[in-house]
Amino acid sequence: MSTSETEAKPRFLERLATILQKGRLILLVLLIAILAGVIAYFVWTEVQNGAREKSALWVEKAQDLQEQWVGEADAAKKQALEQELSELLARILSKYPRQYAAQRAYLLQADMAYRAKDWGKAAGSYRALADRFPKSYLAPLSLMYAGVSYEETGDAKLALSSYQRVQDRYKGSYLVPRALFSAGRLLETDGDFTGALKAYNRLEDDHPDSNWTKAGRNRIIELKIEGKIPE
Repeated sequence: MSTSETEAKPRFLERLATILQKGRLILLVLLIAILAGVIAYFVWTEVQNGAREKSALWVEKAQDLQEQWVGEADAAKKQALEQELSELLARILSKYPRQYAAQRAYLLQADMAYRAKDWGKAAGSYRALADRFPKSYLAPLSLMYAGVSYEETGDAKLALSSYQRVQDRYKGSYLVPRALFSAGRLLETDGDFTGALKAYNRLEDDHPDSNWTKAGRNRIIELKIEGKIPE
């Protein structure tokens, strides 16, 4: 073996050792990063599970308080229950804004206001639920009650907007026929008889077997008799 070949072999081995050393460092860093990610995931999961459990307990307590509040005849006791319930709901919404408990808290908050005929507050809570949890099964129901509450405040525009959202975003909901009829009724009140007719015709086209469609047909007949839409 020549001298040059003898010298080249140690240099190659040195370079190989250097590459392997660097590779070990990179592998070690990757393993540490993966381990840190796994630990972070399990910590996050435990925190989320704890939040779900605690928020569920809080909202169950809120549900019990609401039932007591509804059934309480003594005015002073009823007021005390209302205060306690309001504070608990506010804590749930503040501490657990993304949990399912928050959906129920908004619903309980809205129901309290609705029963008290505080229509503005009821509409706000119903709308907040639909805005913050648009994929919830409670969202279309909340929008319907928001619409009813807005009507009670005299704000037909916001009521119509709520009914429109039910039609546009929750096409498969059982509430769509009611939303269409409610929209038609409001459009009639506003003098938009063409728009009302479109809403009633959508009922006929998309929901022919609904009781709301029957009511819509009656409104079309009435509008024709009154000369507000063509025969």
